[in-house]
Amino acid sequence: MELSPETLIYIQSVRDYFKKNQQASDYFLTDNNEELFFQHLTEIAEKNYKSFNNPTLNRDQFELLRKTTLALSIVDKPKKVEDMDPEEFSNGIFIELIPNFGLICLN
Repeated sequence: MELSPETLIYIQSVRDYFKKNQQASDYFLTDNNEELFFQHLTEIAEKNYKSFNNPTLNRDQFELLRKTTLALSIVDKPKKVEDMDPEEFSNGIFIELIPNFGLICLN
């Protein structure tokens, strides 16, 4: 996707803002995939620029972006053994820690 210079400047200004403002950075990027966040931010900013000749996201767009990327980040996180429900160990002492790796025994 070819990005306008205005969009690139806007994305860099958002990055700089997050570096300077820890509270905003914590709110938008904590427990969130930062790369995914900025990827979607770039797409939305470019669409705004093409539609309104201004790449700036409004408050509602930022909040929706935060919630969407947070949900996608949660879905993509691998499960830890300690977070797994005991019912997931239905094979007795054999469990699958890594998908498609096979069952192992923790005896």
